Amino acid sequence: MASKSAAPIDVETIRATYDRLLWGADITGSECEILAGLVRGHVGLLVQEGAALVSRLHGHQQFVARWVLVQSRRMLRTSRGDDSPEQLRDLATQCRALLVLHEFAGPLHPPA
Repeated sequence: MASKSAAPIDVETIRATYDRLLWGADITGSECEILAGLVRGHVGLLVQEGAALVSRLHGHQQFVARWVLVQSRRMLRTSRGDDSPEQLRDLATQCRALLVLHEFAGPLHPPA
């Protein structure tokens, strides 16, 4: 359900990035920097995608999607490139939530 203005969503790359941040035990400093940049980019892209989708969701799904978007934007604003491992795991978890929203939005209202 990609919006016309957004880049295509590469689900496998996004999933590989957040999986590595969430469950990677031996991430080096340079790899961590690369993954941090990737996950921030993925979250930014998925926030755009989710914002285009949220008005078409129903009831509780719309409420949850709005909450995920608000939290994702907040995390992007406060993520400055010197994130702790815990902050990166939080951002990776948020990325995962956004990808679920993208992949499994459920029934949608027609576009306005």
